[in-house]
Amino acid sequence: MKTGNKYLWMGLILVITMIAYLPVLQNNSFVWDDEGYITNNPLVLSFDLKGIFSANVMGNYHPVTVFVLALEHLVFGMNAEAYHIFHLLLHLVNILLVYLVINKLSRRTEVALVTALLFGIHPLHVESVAWLSGLKDLLFTGFFLGSWFCYLKYLENSQRKFYFLTLLLFLLSLLSKPVAVTLPVVLLLSDF
Repeated sequence: MKTGNKYLWMGLILVITMIAYLPVLQNNSFVWDDEGYITNNPLVLSFDLKGIFSANVMGNYHPVTVFVLALEHLVFGMNAEAYHIFHLLLHLVNILLVYLVINKLSRRTEVALVTALLFGIHPLHVESVAWLSGLKDLLFTGFFLGSWFCYLKYLENSQRKFYFLTLLLFLLSLLSKPVAVTLPVVLLLSDF
């Protein structure tokens, strides 16, 4: 596939995903766990860095997620619509990362584009984008995919910077959501 066509198709996938997620932007309120994670969370409201990196929030230790929530609060205040826009943008970035990883693995642009489309519009991701406390899923996924992509680049050209980026992004993924502990297995499988 020609480079220009690839970009056109990727842009179309992002537009389709944005259209599919437009109803998310109509949600102008905080719900359920948002109270514990955002609206009544003293770590977020006061931007307490020491607390963010040392305390559990609602029984979970994911300081990168709480840190980003605190940054969002600093920038957006209690404007839930702005949070939703930012989370949708993160989902779009994750779609691009899915494309990059699958393109590297399969070496087939068409396969990568179809996979990115399915990832983008799959109903499984609605909760992560629509539920503000689901930010942990968006962050973990982005750092996980970024780490995987850097590892594939490292395998390709053995540049140490990609190895260190793999480790850094893995750490950020772990600190966003502990399920990222599965990444080393994925990287080992990538070797095959």
